[in-house]
Amino acid sequence: MSFPNALAVSTLRLALATLLGLGAFAGCTSRAPETGRSLTWYAGRARPAFDPDGPNDALRVALERHLSRGLVERDADGAIIPGIADSIGCSSDSLTWTFRLRDGLRFTDGSSVTSAHIREALVAGLAREDHATRAWLLGAVQGVSHVRAGRPVPALGIELPDERTIRLRLANPDRRLLEKLAVPGVSTPWKSRRDGWLEAVGVGPYRVAAGGDRSLTFVAASAMAGEEAALDTLHVQFETGVPRARAMLRHDLADVLWPLPPGLLERPMPDDWTVSRHLALPARRLLLVMRADVPPLTQAGARQSLAHALNREELLAALGSRGSPLRQWLPGARLDFEWPRLETPAERAERSVALARVRSVRGASSRRDPGGGPDRVESYHLVLACDADLSGAEVAGTLQGQWARAGHYVDLRSLRGEAAAAEALRASAAQAQLVEAQAPLSGLEPELATLVMPLRGPAVGSFRTGWRTRDFDRWLPATAAAPGPDPDAVQALLAADRIVLPIATLPWQLAVRKGVEPPVVHPAYGPGWTRPRRRGAV
Repeated sequence: MSFPNALAVSTLRLALATLLGLGAFAGCTSRAPETGRSLTWYAGRARPAFDPDGPNDALRVALERHLSRGLVERDADGAIIPGIADSIGCSSDSLTWTFRLRDGLRFTDGSSVTSAHIREALVAGLAREDHATRAWLLGAVQGVSHVRAGRPVPALGIELPDERTIRLRLANPDRRLLEKLAVPGVSTPWKSRRDGWLEAVGVGPYRVAAGGDRSLTFVAASAMAGEEAALDTLHVQFETGVPRARAMLRHDLADVLWPLPPGLLERPMPDDWTVSRHLALPARRLLLVMRADVPPLTQAGARQSLAHALNREELLAALGSRGSPLRQWLPGARLDFEWPRLETPAERAERSVALARVRSVRGASSRRDPGGGPDRVESYHLVLACDADLSGAEVAGTLQGQWARAGHYVDLRSLRGEAAAAEALRASAAQAQLVEAQAPLSGLEPELATLVMPLRGPAVGSFRTGWRTRDFDRWLPATAAAPGPDPDAVQALLAADRIVLPIATLPWQLAVRKGVEPPVVHPAYGPGWTRPRRRGAV
């Protein structure tokens, strides 16, 4: 955090007004920067739905951040910087925070932004039934602990003294409150949060000029806070599959390609295209989730049997350059994550004999191999789900084959867009799932919150594990002040339970055509076409 410790001061007045004073809000009309130009961004996925309160989706967040920003923002170095607030005050006990909006703040259609729009942003995602990320982030605010999914929101410690002022009253101090308010969507105003992309009116630095089922066009609008549009026009084209992507590359119909569709890098890229990789922070990972709340994986033995059939090197080879092997998984860990050891056929046969002996003693009938071989240790039938447009699709077939060789019957469920996002969070869903995961904040506790289910309600983050445990109760609340758990001990428990297995780390990976200025890649949010506002810009 770049701010002083709130507990040590009576009032924290940030120097936001000085920074924002470099230029007044420039009105609502579209405006091309001095070096105005257009660019075509090819996104190798189906167009996501506009949902600023939805679970984290990298492509949707990247799109929304071009159209609107929050009270405060996180820069590329992780520091909290001015957003649409020009001052912030904090009481001596850190339980009352007061935010003042910039004078004359307007949406890109010219209508005024008021404190009521900020309150709507804070409240909108609290009682969602698919995920509880907003409730976890704002857990320190009075009344949020009483929020229940799908029910009316109770009285909260969010006050609006006037149209430019928002006051948050906390039940407990939260040293990371400003970081949480900087998470996209949490304090981001929209004129309407429930309509589609064509009605997605934010505070800039772009606005939506046109759109269809497979395209959106953004044009430069009024600069907001310290950010302005780096382009005059940004055309976004949404397509799926490698053949379409390669046709776009061959005929120079795009300038930048991100996300890359699975399978694109199996063949060399055209000579005039360059693929670059950028560090993601918080780290992005490809995870195999074996749902502890969906039979038969509610049984620890079933998860163990499936885990010991996995060959990690084969999975990494299938993933190729899209991912990198990881050793330590959780932030702060010193020891390597204990990936399950691949069981040999001889070991499997030995366990089969032992299991048959146990069944004989218990009087239970044993299942026999149809070919007349020895009894199998276990043979499970399950569904493996993945997003067909993300990195999980690269390894899904290999994973299915590994389980088949061990005698397990696996149906592959390949989904796209909203269906894939919903599958990862549904209470009744595929037993095994390949997901791309990124915690909302850096650090061990946010990572842990996405892995452990709350004792009631939906999951925090973009996927559901079904893992409910009391082992981490003192650290899971977003406001936990006690020192965190030992990362190595948490890794050991995760390894033992075999509920989530980390396959690889995932960088931001994009392709840029020769001669095109590449986008700025934010470690937390990916590529973007904005830039710091120049002095004297109007």
